[in-house]
Amino acid sequence: MFAAHETYMRVAIAEAEKARGGTGDNPWVGSVIVDAGGRVVARGHTQGPGEDHAEIVALREARAAAVDLATTTLYSTLEPCAFHGRTPACATAIAESGVRRVVVGILDPNPRVDGVGLRMLRDAQLEVIGDVCADDVTRQLSAWLFSHHPHEPLRRARALLSARGATPNDVAQRLQSLYGIDRRAADALVATALDGASSV
Repeated sequence: MFAAHETYMRVAIAEAEKARGGTGDNPWVGSVIVDAGGRVVARGHTQGPGEDHAEIVALREARAAAVDLATTTLYSTLEPCAFHGRTPACATAIAESGVRRVVVGILDPNPRVDGVGLRMLRDAQLEVIGDVCADDVTRQLSAWLFSHHPHEPLRRARALLSARGATPNDVAQRLQSLYGIDRRAADALVATALDGASSV
C-alpha cells in the first residue's frame, strides 16, 4: 500500500512544479485526490500570493466533477496550513470536506503549523499518513526552506549529527543529497549545527 502512496505523491510532486516561481513567499505545493478505485480525480497546485492553496484547488475540482469525497484520499506534498493568514486554513477545509484519508510528504516547518495541521485532521477523525516521498519533497522545496525557514535544515543537521556513529562528513553528504546543495553549503550547515550543540 505504501508503494501506491508513493506513486500518487509523485503525481502531486509533478503538479507542484507547475507552481514553482509563481507563489511569492509561499511554497510551491501540489495536491491530488484519488478515488477508491485508484483513479486521480482532481489535481491542484498553489496559486499566487493570497490565492488558493493546492489542496483547495484540488477539492474545488473534485466537487465540480461531483466526486464522492467520502471515498477519496487527498495527497499533498506539504502539510496543510493550520491558520488563517491571507487564506483560510486548509486543514479546516479538508477536515470539513469529507475526504477519508490525507497523505502528506513533509511537515510545514512554519512554527504556526509544524504538525498542527495533521493534528487537526486526526482530531476530525481522518486517517493521516505522513513522510511519503519526504526526501523528494524536501529537495523540491529546498530553496523555500532555506529562504523562509532556515531553522528546518539546521534542525535536520542537528538530528543527523546526534545519531549514533554519525560523522560530520557523513552528515554533510546526506544534507547535500537531501537539499540539493553544494558541499560548501553542507559543510557550513554542519559547522553551525556543531557550534549550536557545543554552546548548549
